[in-house]
Amino acid sequence: MDKPRPSASPACSLDEAPDAYRGYLTPAEIAAELDRLLPRIRDDRLHAKLKAIRDSLGELEA
Repeated sequence: MDKPRPSASPACSLDEAPDAYRGYLTPAEIAAELDRLLPRIRDDRLHAKLKAIRDSLGELEA
Protein backbone atom coordinates (compact mmCIF):
# COMPACT_ATOMS: atom_id res chain seq x y z
CA MET A 1 0.00 0.00 0.00
CA ASP A 2 1.32 3.45 -0.87
CA LYS A 3 2.24 5.88 1.86
CA PRO A 4 -0.03 8.94 2.08
CA ARG A 5 1.59 11.91 0.43
CA PRO A 6 1.86 15.18 2.33
CA SER A 7 -0.50 17.97 1.38
CA ALA A 8 0.53 20.13 -1.53
CA SER A 9 -0.33 23.27 0.42
CA PRO A 10 -1.70 24.33 3.83
CA ALA A 11 -5.10 24.90 2.25
CA CYS A 12 -5.36 21.16 1.63
CA SER A 13 -5.39 20.48 5.39
CA LEU A 14 -8.99 21.48 6.00
CA ASP A 15 -9.22 19.40 9.16
CA GLU A 16 -6.66 21.76 10.69
CA ALA A 17 -8.45 24.96 9.60
CA PRO A 18 -10.33 27.16 12.08
CA ASP A 19 -14.04 26.38 12.35
CA ALA A 20 -15.03 29.76 10.89
CA TYR A 21 -12.95 29.07 7.79
CA ARG A 22 -14.69 25.71 7.35
CA GLY A 23 -18.10 27.34 7.48
CA TYR A 24 -19.07 26.33 11.03
CA LEU A 25 -20.71 28.80 13.37
CA THR A 26 -18.96 29.85 16.55
CA PRO A 27 -20.76 29.29 19.88
CA ALA A 28 -21.60 33.01 19.98
CA GLU A 29 -23.16 32.84 16.49
CA ILE A 30 -25.19 29.76 17.44
CA ALA A 31 -26.39 31.53 20.60
CA ALA A 32 -27.47 34.53 18.53
CA GLU A 33 -29.45 32.29 16.17
CA LEU A 34 -31.14 30.55 19.10
CA ASP A 35 -31.99 33.93 20.63
CA ARG A 36 -33.71 34.81 17.37
CA LEU A 37 -35.60 31.49 17.13
CA LEU A 38 -36.61 30.79 20.74
CA PRO A 39 -39.49 33.32 20.92
CA ARG A 40 -41.15 31.65 17.91
CA ILE A 41 -41.05 28.07 19.22
CA ARG A 42 -44.40 27.00 20.65
CA ASP A 43 -43.63 23.36 21.49
CA ASP A 44 -42.77 23.44 25.21
CA ARG A 45 -40.44 20.43 25.18
CA LEU A 46 -38.51 21.63 22.14
CA HIS A 47 -38.31 25.14 23.59
CA ALA A 48 -36.96 23.79 26.90
CA LYS A 49 -34.29 21.70 25.16
CA LEU A 50 -33.15 24.54 22.92
CA LYS A 51 -33.16 26.97 25.86
CA ALA A 52 -30.91 24.58 27.80
CA ILE A 53 -28.54 24.43 24.83
CA ARG A 54 -28.62 28.23 24.57
CA ASP A 55 -27.88 28.58 28.28
CA SER A 56 -24.92 26.19 28.04
CA LEU A 57 -23.48 28.23 25.16
CA GLY A 58 -23.60 31.31 27.36
CA GLU A 59 -21.40 29.47 29.85
CA LEU A 60 -18.82 28.86 27.12
CA GLU A 61 -18.59 32.56 26.29
CA ALA A 62 -17.67 33.55 29.87
